[in-house]
Amino acid sequence: MSSFAVSGRVAGKRALIYGGGTGIGLGCAEALAREGAMVFLSGRRANVLADAAAAVGAGVAGYAPGDATSEADVRRVTAVAAERMGGIDTLVISAGAGGRTPALETSPEEFQRIIEHNMTPLFLAVRMAADCLLAAGQGSIIAISSMYGLVGQRERVAYCGAKAGVIGMVKSMALDLAEQRIRVNAICPGFIETALAREVAAMESDPEASLRTKRMMHPIPRGGTIEEVGELAVYLASDLSAFTTGQAIAMDGGYTAR
Repeated sequence: MSSFAVSGRVAGKRALIYGGGTGIGLGCAEALAREGAMVFLSGRRANVLADAAAAVGAGVAGYAPGDATSEADVRRVTAVAAERMGGIDTLVISAGAGGRTPALETSPEEFQRIIEHNMTPLFLAVRMAADCLLAAGQGSIIAISSMYGLVGQRERVAYCGAKAGVIGMVKSMALDLAEQRIRVNAICPGFIETALAREVAAMESDPEASLRTKRMMHPIPRGGTIEEVGELAVYLASDLSAFTTGQAIAMDGGYTAR
């Protein structure tokens, strides 16, 4: 349960959230719904989406499973979401993939997988929802990038490249859509303590040491929370951010300030 106050900042907004079944995507859905938005969730697994919809509760218009890298799936999900909500004016794209990819060892197939799963969902989500966004007369597109889209990291050539690519797409789309009053921004989180992050750490020989290392890499010596990312998503979806577009906003405890 979030400790943030509820003020209805996005009352009446209609948000389609990719990757909305777990982690940051689910956190954004919960925050948006709590602040008055109607939300529609998508992800790969129907059972996970059903649990997520139950967790969000009031404000969920529905959910539909789909592959965010598939044009046919994104087209179908967009149509169902628009029908359920009476339109779409907000997109959150939290679908993605990562993995260890040393520059001199990674297979082309693994490189391409990570690039595709991070960049293609943003393009397809915007392209398939374009008519809805234009019909709404204004809108907000929020892409989840990473602090590693802003700086490099060893053995992450594909992930750093993909997340930097997301930021480049955000800046270009922001210019394309500014006159239509559709804003496009990226959130660039540091280490966020999601359930998946804890599951990954659990596979290490010393899970607590692994988590401690990730927390302490930030100048603010802790991991970020899903609720904090959700709060930024609410701001970017709200009319309070009407003059903010084309930005890559780091939420990383000061990591990229060094």
